[in-house]
Amino acid sequence: MPQFIKPGAVIGIIGGGVRAYHLALAARKIGMHTIVMAPQDGDIAFEVADMRLIGGPSDAGALQRLVDLAQVITFVDENVDGTTLAAIARPEQLPSGIDIFSVTQDRYLEKVFLDDLNMNILPYAQVVTAKDIAAAVEAVGFPSILKPIQKGIGVDQQLRLTQPEDVKRAEQLLQQRPYVLEAWLDDPTEYSVLVAKSGDTVKVMPVVENQFTNHQLRSSLVPAGGGAAVTEEIQRIARVLAEHIEYTGVFGIELFMTASLTLYVKRIFPGPQLNGNLLATTTGISEYAMHLRALLGWPLPDVTLLRGGALLPLRSDDKAATMTQIQIKPEWQFEFYPEGNPIIGQIAVLGDRETITHTINATDYFHI
Repeated sequence: MPQFIKPGAVIGIIGGGVRAYHLALAARKIGMHTIVMAPQDGDIAFEVADMRLIGGPSDAGALQRLVDLAQVITFVDENVDGTTLAAIARPEQLPSGIDIFSVTQDRYLEKVFLDDLNMNILPYAQVVTAKDIAAAVEAVGFPSILKPIQKGIGVDQQLRLTQPEDVKRAEQLLQQRPYVLEAWLDDPTEYSVLVAKSGDTVKVMPVVENQFTNHQLRSSLVPAGGGAAVTEEIQRIARVLAEHIEYTGVFGIELFMTASLTLYVKRIFPGPQLNGNLLATTTGISEYAMHLRALLGWPLPDVTLLRGGALLPLRSDDKAATMTQIQIKPEWQFEFYPEGNPIIGQIAVLGDRETITHTINATDYFHI
């Protein structure tokens, strides 16, 4: 367990955007100071940081500056040069360590890790050259999706394969980088669960059900559907993974479920996640507070669901519809972020699942 750190310490946050923004706000609430290191000057997390540090995740100079100034260093995603960071930071500065990157930065190694733990995952195959695609498709089948092994590369570099003709097209479009081909599920139910870990203490948070459109989160719901057996199995998976990941802080797991109620582990990610923003209003404690408590050596409370709710992330296209709802939905909770981020805010709607679904769908714009 990390050493206890009192209020007044400086926390370095690598990576910007909405998660760094929330993390810096949460740190301020418990009396900590923050340095945010982000690649662009207009990052919204700079609006709430005590100090701004411009630099990409592999900028050795910026990382060294962060190490020189911060008592504790954390990150909001896997896009970090962990080798450089670990080489210059003292172990007590980096309580999360970098072991999690060996799982979360490489799609193939992530699947091997899950496979070794007997987790149920979709069929997959490694693709190194264009000549490997046909053999990979033969092993995985159609439909399938070709993704760069390295995470953090945009979805525009992914290619879905549904028929033999797509194999030839993929061979022509393949860039000089390794890929993973994995099976594709049409319209699965998607879940996520966050885990807070500090030493031997593991706290599994409520399971969240998510809905995506074009790889973008459109809504999150608690309690998740599927029944108690599904929730219990997801929480069991979370505990097993927590036992085998050397890490301090909050990390998350995403899963698929088919119509036949078969669960597949989709991916693992470090740090708080957007879908977890719903927990602050439905449990009374945020994922960001849990992450900080773990890093700072503070004891971790149980996180239990107090009420049901839905989260609707807002993007610029949603602004007009949101302005309408503000004027007619006094019970909805609206939050807006500083300008300069693709996600402009969020709406939290509280209540039972049936009422929430009816109320949101009745807008004829937002949908569950």
